[in-house]
Amino acid sequence: MTMTSEPSQTQAELFYPSNCSDDDRADRTRNSMLWAAYGDALGFISELTDEKGLKRRTKGAPLDRLMNWTRRVGGRGGVNVELPAGCWSDDTQLRMAVSRSIGKHGFDVETLARIELPVWPSYGLGGGRASKAAAKNLSASGALWYANTFPGWCDAGGNGAAMRIQPHVWASPDLDGSYLLDVITDSICTHGHPRAIVGACFHASVLAHCIRTGIAPNLDECAETAANLGNALSLIQNHQNLSTVWISLWERETGKHFQEVWQATVVELCDAIHHAATAVDTKSCLTETYRAISDRLGLTDKRQQGSGILTTTAAATLAALAPGPYEGTSAAANTIGSDTDTIATMAGALLGACDAAPQPPEKPLDSPYLLSEADRLTAISQGHQVNNHQYPDTLTWVAPQTQADALVTNNGRLAVEGLGPVEELDPDLSWSPRKDFAWQWVQTEFGQTLLIKRRPEIRSRKASNTLESPKPPLLPSTPLPPKAAKTTEKKSCPPSDAPLDRGLDIDAAVNHAKEHIADNTQLGYTVRRAARDGTINDLVALVTSIRDDLRR
Repeated sequence: MTMTSEPSQTQAELFYPSNCSDDDRADRTRNSMLWAAYGDALGFISELTDEKGLKRRTKGAPLDRLMNWTRRVGGRGGVNVELPAGCWSDDTQLRMAVSRSIGKHGFDVETLARIELPVWPSYGLGGGRASKAAAKNLSASGALWYANTFPGWCDAGGNGAAMRIQPHVWASPDLDGSYLLDVITDSICTHGHPRAIVGACFHASVLAHCIRTGIAPNLDECAETAANLGNALSLIQNHQNLSTVWISLWERETGKHFQEVWQATVVELCDAIHHAATAVDTKSCLTETYRAISDRLGLTDKRQQGSGILTTTAAATLAALAPGPYEGTSAAANTIGSDTDTIATMAGALLGACDAAPQPPEKPLDSPYLLSEADRLTAISQGHQVNNHQYPDTLTWVAPQTQADALVTNNGRLAVEGLGPVEELDPDLSWSPRKDFAWQWVQTEFGQTLLIKRRPEIRSRKASNTLESPKPPLLPSTPLPPKAAKTTEKKSCPPSDAPLDRGLDIDAAVNHAKEHIADNTQLGYTVRRAARDGTINDLVALVTSIRDDLRR
């Protein structure tokens, strides 16, 4: 099946942007986005296979370009599907889910956790155990991103977080580290071990350096960046939900002090960078040097394959050594037995952001969509008005309970719950052996191609999942009721149409309670709002915070 389309004149201009001296940020972001997808698509071909399996996938050709290839989807009960040249894996799929969750008012972790992540498994191509388990858990009614506990969540230290966090940097106004809190909250939605979170922060910081300067940092600079991440712990300690709920859950589950494990993980990252540096041989070619680095880091050791520390170190090392993004992504993709697609996609994001980077030799799938998101994130970084993606109201949203429930019908059209209408790309379905499920190629209105699991008879969309006009995340910037003035008259609660009338931002509620801890009317109103619009866990977190403040 062929699923390529020639970009319009505007899209073509985006794909081959002119070198505008006054628009370096836009060019670097576009190229970073494209090379991240390119590295993912190239490394996806060699992921989870051996030399013999790779030759079967490439039909004996060297892995030096994007190509059509066949992969089994859906596990043992799935089907073999031919993937088009440039098709990306879960790395870029989740990266784009994060990108859509960023709007003119910042990152909305609720839409990522409550909508994007639960829907993703229906069209996911790959994915780690932690990401899949976390996504399944977040589909439950009342699930909280900062209390997403599932078996093994505390040990989830893979690179499933680091591979998707680039949009936070691409949208960052100043690239000075202000993106780190968003990177952390994003990571915690799916991963609980500091190895995943520190790795994500490290990759984000290296990417910020590339976009800010147009040059990849050398390994000494990487080591300095890594050492400074010990200070990032304060972002968790100062966050209301993470400090009072998430860390408490983590320490109770592990019996360890989170602060100690965080600092030990930073040391682990610094050691990994040092080990990589000792394996560098400037007299050898990049391929040989990278294989030596891979061996030194143990990237092919199944016990630590996909580590959030080791793979981000490998990507940063490739960025420091490779003469360009093609050489870096190719070296990663051809190191069989390592996490080829994730290292290649992170290296692509870094090297693509450098000024010397050319355009990818072939277009990744859905390049016009990738570029439109790159430009949207750049506009956000510059404070311009942008169109946010439409989502259902998280207060009424009901996530698909199985992977096959996400593709629905609405007013006679196909749609994906949470993402909106889609067009059928191929009427031929790939059926499971028992004909109880099928996989179908569709494309969203915003331009992303999906191979989505579906039922033989597609159900109607839930009425509660209607897409709404974009509105800002419910953050403290939304005005809260003013402190009641003293009066001899009986005080009453604010009217029912007061600000924040729909939904609840528990951080804003807690902060408001802290500011008005001596005002019984305001405390009563805040608790009433939490009871009416929040979850039981929201209410518990709020009351616990009020109790702690009152007892100090």
